[in-house]
Amino acid sequence: MDIALLCYRLAWRKNKTVAQSLQQKNWMRGLQRISTIEELHQFVALWEKLHSIHLTSQPDQIKWRFTADGNCSSRSAYQLQFYGSHPDFLWDKIWRLKVENKCKFFLWLILQHKLLTADRIIKRGGQANPICQLCRTHNQNASHLAANCSYSHSVWAHISQVTGLQNLLAPITDLKGWWSGLMSNSIERNQIITYTIWNIWKERCRRVYDNKAITSTQLTSLIQQGVAALRLARFSSL
Repeated sequence: MDIALLCYRLAWRKNKTVAQSLQQKNWMRGLQRISTIEELHQFVALWEKLHSIHLTSQPDQIKWRFTADGNCSSRSAYQLQFYGSHPDFLWDKIWRLKVENKCKFFLWLILQHKLLTADRIIKRGGQANPICQLCRTHNQNASHLAANCSYSHSVWAHISQVTGLQNLLAPITDLKGWWSGLMSNSIERNQIITYTIWNIWKERCRRVYDNKAITSTQLTSLIQQGVAALRLARFSSL
């Protein structure tokens, strides 16, 4: 951090070390040319800082004060960007889900409205059919795809019926709020919900890129199979 810049401009010798400058108050040479109130204020502030410095014979060390060991890391530098900020969403809940990593990344994208739905492709200058390929009625965006689409709503209804999970049919006004309301402390519930929205997205891609389609009932079966395969894989790894 730069301090006393006005005093630095007035100083005669600018290549001395702190130790050399402190000897017999050599750092003050040239500062008799102070002529403004701002320069005087900076001089007083600098004098107070230097007055509290006690040098030793030990060589200087560069330490990163944001880690316990004093070493800089890309992780600590990244986290430094968010010091003092207030996150609007608890992202740790996503990364701690007991699901495949591709599903976590998908959730991270869609909840930030960064998933390449039709509206975002068009906004970025690309070419896409703005109409949702699931319901073929309304324009597609992240909120519509996740739950507001009639096809997606039908999938959520089937999932609720076959699994017994409650409160899955709420329309979306705020995507992050909607997702937070669906999540719970139940690993099983969170897995089913995650694989439901993930497979709705896969069905959208199947229709857009493969020109193929399955019914909401068939997609519900695929979701159940995906969750069962996940649990079997996790059980086998124990």
